[in-house]
Amino acid sequence: MKRTALKIGYIGTNFHGFQRQPDLRTVEEELIYHLRKLDYIDDLKKSRFRIAGRTDAGVHSLGNVISFQSEKEVRVNEINNSLPDDIQILAKAPVRYAFKPRYAQMRQYRYLLFQNLDVEKLEEVAEVFKGTHNFTNFTKRFQKTTTRTIDDIKITKVDLDDYHKREFPNLHDTLSPIFVDIYGESFLWNMVRKMMRVFVDYANDKITLDEIKELLNPEENSPRAHIKVMEAEYLILMDIQYDGIRFTYDDYACERFRRNLVNSLDNLQKKYAIRESMIKSLNDLL
Repeated sequence: MKRTALKIGYIGTNFHGFQRQPDLRTVEEELIYHLRKLDYIDDLKKSRFRIAGRTDAGVHSLGNVISFQSEKEVRVNEINNSLPDDIQILAKAPVRYAFKPRYAQMRQYRYLLFQNLDVEKLEEVAEVFKGTHNFTNFTKRFQKTTTRTIDDIKITKVDLDDYHKREFPNLHDTLSPIFVDIYGESFLWNMVRKMMRVFVDYANDKITLDEIKELLNPEENSPRAHIKVMEAEYLILMDIQYDGIRFTYDDYACERFRRNLVNSLDNLQKKYAIRESMIKSLNDLL
């Protein structure tokens, strides 16, 4: 019986998060259903089915990880043919029996900001967050330890390329996203989205660097600060890496998921055009 880890890509829009919930569509429930359907697993305990992370409703992924053991040779595209288009297996790796995907070497999250923000100010606040801090003010749930280490934060202003300018001529440069890529071993629940609220507030001069440093070094028994989380739909779990484990990406599977994303863009463009034409018609009436 072999143990395999799979790297999962999914569009989180139509899911109520990753973790199984009664009577709700989730990524984990879909994966388990189709793995059972194809006879890769039966009993979850015997197959030692494990997951790396429980993303919230609306959060997307290119790199979440599951693992299980099976007597069948895992065939990525057989599973993908059974799965719905908004979940696809992108890569696999053989792993040892004791492998637990929860214990990663590095996780990368990307948050997309669409506001016209000063990149230099975002880089200033990023420097404050790098390193080891007490993130108790940046989580929704009480946990035994809230100390986490941010290895790196990269800020990238993305210009719309020629394709997007041609296909979406009505999009303005102010809608070009800013990528905030955050790297660390582990993260608390809502931690990235609360961090992004502070990034945006600092860029809009609503909070100072000294106040941010106080949030990261709260006094013992002090009340938890209220930080409103940013929207989930702009967050992507980009990758999870493990020491000594190398995933093999399936070219066909990645291209198939890419085509699904392109097709969804086409549908969004049509919806955009319909709404834009209605707005213009209403403006003509005024």
